[in-house]
Amino acid sequence: MTNPKLEIIPFDTIAKAVKNCTDIKSNNFLTWSDFSNADVPCNKLYYYLTDDPELGTFDSDTVDEMIEDSHEVKK
Repeated sequence: MTNPKLEIIPFDTIAKAVKNCTDIKSNNFLTWSDFSNADVPCNKLYYYLTDDPELGTFDSDTVDEMIEDSHEVKK
């Protein structure tokens, strides 16, 4: 598997990804186990959605926000 490219992703793209990855009926929410470490050459750890690596890479703060937002959709 090739590594996803490191790129800047607009927040609305992230929000759509969260919405698409959250199934309210089955209570499937994003968790850290949905993410894998991205092998990118930098001093900071980056992650990608294991089921959708084409979406790009995210830093840990963004992953935390995505997980939190996926739980907020239910409310």
